[in-house]
Amino acid sequence: MRISAIIPAYNAELFLGEAINSALDQSRPPDEIVVVNDGSTDNTADVMYEYGPAVHQVSQANAGIGAARNRGLAEATGDWIAFLDADDVWLRDSLAARVAAIQASSDVVVGLTEEFQHDDRLSGLAVPAIASAVSARIAGAMIIRRSLFDRVGGFDESLRVGETMDWVARASESGGRFAMVDAVVLRRRLHGANTVVRERASQGDYLKVLRASIARRAATREG
Repeated sequence: MRISAIIPAYNAELFLGEAINSALDQSRPPDEIVVVNDGSTDNTADVMYEYGPAVHQVSQANAGIGAARNRGLAEATGDWIAFLDADDVWLRDSLAARVAAIQASSDVVVGLTEEFQHDDRLSGLAVPAIASAVSARIAGAMIIRRSLFDRVGGFDESLRVGETMDWVARASESGGRFAMVDAVVLRRRLHGANTVVRERASQGDYLKVLRASIARRAATREG
């Protein structure tokens, strides 16, 4: 199997190096790492370029995390896809644990997520409280068979938040088969510039995702 790791990055100069290093240092390393600089206005591009040929470097005008992930998919060559947000990190055995749990019938394997708080008290932005390790269908905690994207499609680029929730709903409704692994695979950083904090004005997208899922299920029953 060939694994592509995709890291979308927007104004992530403080964290991107740590994310890339956690992908490079995997006990079962990805076969390629695709970093998508989504129109950053800080030094994200410089951090990305420091890695040279160790990563496949892509830059685009700012279009949001869904579009950045889709661009990474378009560039990726693996038959399995693993996403990692630029402000998060994988534990060293993250990919190995998920790969070991793949079965012939698996389309997605999901591991546990552990949250930790970054000290950015000077940001002036509220940071959510820390939670214990949980099983959640977060992009960075999943490894996904490429053929499932071929069937379901990519992320909805019109959504500023909730794009993973929307994709998981569509994947589940299409018959996608999810497996779980009881191991922490992702450390999710909580800080004042998290997408969910930065995109406060787009919180209505979550309701949009819920309504779309209900509408699809109703159409299926009626059909």
